[in-house]
Amino acid sequence: MDFLFNYVYQFLKHNLGPRRNLPGSSKTLMWMIGGYDFNFALSSAFINVFLYKRDQDWKPVELYNLVSYATIMLAFWIGGHLAKKLGHLLPYQLGFIFNALVFLLVLILREKSPDHPYLLGFFAGLGIGFYYLGQHFLTLDMTEAKTRDYFLSLSLFLSSILRILAPALAGWIILAFKRSGPDSSLGYYVVFAMTLLVYLFLIYKSLTLKIKESGGGFDFWKVLTFSRNPDWNRQMAAQFILGIRNGAFWFVISVLVYQVSKNEGIVGSYNMMSNFLAVLTAYGLSLWAEARHRGRGLLVSSLLGWAACGFLAWKINYISLLGYGLLNAVGVTWFSVVFAAVGFDMLERAREAQRYKLEYLAVRELPLWLGRTLGLAIMMASQHYLGELGLRLSLLVLGGMQMGVFLFLPQRRQGEALTS
Repeated sequence: MDFLFNYVYQFLKHNLGPRRNLPGSSKTLMWMIGGYDFNFALSSAFINVFLYKRDQDWKPVELYNLVSYATIMLAFWIGGHLAKKLGHLLPYQLGFIFNALVFLLVLILREKSPDHPYLLGFFAGLGIGFYYLGQHFLTLDMTEAKTRDYFLSLSLFLSSILRILAPALAGWIILAFKRSGPDSSLGYYVVFAMTLLVYLFLIYKSLTLKIKESGGGFDFWKVLTFSRNPDWNRQMAAQFILGIRNGAFWFVISVLVYQVSKNEGIVGSYNMMSNFLAVLTAYGLSLWAEARHRGRGLLVSSLLGWAACGFLAWKINYISLLGYGLLNAVGVTWFSVVFAAVGFDMLERAREAQRYKLEYLAVRELPLWLGRTLGLAIMMASQHYLGELGLRLSLLVLGGMQMGVFLFLPQRRQGEALTS
């Protein structure tokens, strides 16, 4: 697999434009991120559809995601303690292990899976939380501020390439096995088994990583209550606002596509289209991404994301979902790269950041969790009381919340954060 990654990297370097060299450790991290993202694209949409389709009921899907949001926060807190005591790579490895357990459980429970959204959500949250704590720490540890925009853009570009075929492949597999019966779930089990095997490979691959360890305790509450840390506090508020939007959009679109089409192949093709547009966007950003473009990038990408939600507020059908997919794929990719770069800069400038880097990564997950929970609760309440109209209106409101990030960009160093 190392040979394959090096081949792809050299092809991109010589033929698709990347002209800045990256150290070997950064390339390895990029490969691991790409492998995880491929697996996520292969199965994440379809595990939500699988929980929904048996009874055509949103409740198991919403509970599954609601529990996973809370457990993600728990995983960041536990992972921080484990990283300081037993090694910084451990949370990263545990992320792969718990993600694998989710699909092992689904293969065991099968048609009874929608009856256990709390159990599945618990393990899914642990997997996601442990993984992203490890990934964020490794990204900070292996990159520098002056090259981070480029690394993030190129990493997203490579991940997007790996994600293009994954959802379509999953959809085609599910449809192929439906020939044995329209209600057959055998295709889902094949996809989930493939996902499990990839996670097992990533567990093995993570054992080969080497990083420089540092000791000490994990002072989560100390960092959370730091005084005289105004820029970081504003970054925390921005995380909360972003979480409000992401709480619903994390899973709802794939289920809506299935609800409209009743066809897993269309769900897969829709996600393939979105990922293809993300590739084009990320490729452009890998050539254009510089710190001086951050402010413009945040503004335009937020407007694109909100405009995309206007289609869903109008009506939920093939046309509106297509319009949403086209605009949102570009807007979210662009916003993600810029916001991640700004966030990492603010983390490095926070009080005693070099000493408490791992704690800051865990602490910033708290407002994100609160925002996700609030956003999902708004959608659930609107849908419960107003039906589809409430769902559409809540998606419009939640989609516009991303614009609120601008209210909480750091003031004292805003020029530095966005242009240097």
